[in-house]
Amino acid sequence: MSYLIDGKTNGPALSWPDGKRIAVMVTFDYDAEFLRISRAESKGTSIGFTDFSRGQYGPYEGLSRCLDMLDTTGIKSTFFVPGIVAETYRDTVCQIHRRGHELACHGYMHESRRGISREEECHILDRSEAALMDITGKKPLGHRGPESIIHPFTPQLLQKREYLYSSSMKDCDWPYLWEVDGQTLPLVELPCDITMDDFTYYYFTFSDPAVRAMYTNREVFQNWKQEFDALAEEGNKLFILKLHPQMIGRASRIGMVGELVTYMQAHGAWITTCEEVARYVLDQYTRREVI
Repeated sequence: MSYLIDGKTNGPALSWPDGKRIAVMVTFDYDAEFLRISRAESKGTSIGFTDFSRGQYGPYEGLSRCLDMLDTTGIKSTFFVPGIVAETYRDTVCQIHRRGHELACHGYMHESRRGISREEECHILDRSEAALMDITGKKPLGHRGPESIIHPFTPQLLQKREYLYSSSMKDCDWPYLWEVDGQTLPLVELPCDITMDDFTYYYFTFSDPAVRAMYTNREVFQNWKQEFDALAEEGNKLFILKLHPQMIGRASRIGMVGELVTYMQAHGAWITTCEEVARYVLDQYTRREVI
């Protein structure tokens, strides 16, 4: 089930429900301090006390603003949550679940190093799934690699564990089913990109090594709005925001996201969870095979 990727072709040319022009997912990677810890460890260093506290801004302050924005705009989101975050900040993850949002897998310790073995990845998934199931009562259906890092065996492993979708790849602007060794898997990929990631614009640290990116909200809003408009004009595409409560949860920034969501709602967007989009996509592929 291969499709030409040439910047013009719309892949499988899926049509979205109710004539919507584009499918939008406003997603959150709820990493707390473990994003910074894992980044530093993967580079052979460590973070300082203030960087640790920057990560804690997510559960202490930013998350509540993110949830309020979602309530105000009336949309549901997918939160990709490392298992250790579900254990360390259990009350906040329970709150995400109670407010009707999807919880999906994002590693256990936010393991972003390369070269992880299949056995180690199975152990990571075991612990991650258990932590989320303890809150939701059901196994997660989605997976995003920490820092979008997955391994050659990950798609088959996810399919074997009955995951519905992955959201780590950067190869196109539309959803597809994974192919491995000529076999099509019932695993939907929902590609995202660093241009729609708040990390690109707002991540700040003095370590791991030093990164000091800082853009104005006006610049970020315009970048995201223009990308949304262009994809909506092409039609049949995906627009996935990848946000982190520790960064986007600042008062002015989450206000900007709310403005963008309102704009997208008024301009033909179907805004929903990754699970709902993946189920729709898998159903469309299945119908085509039957026909």
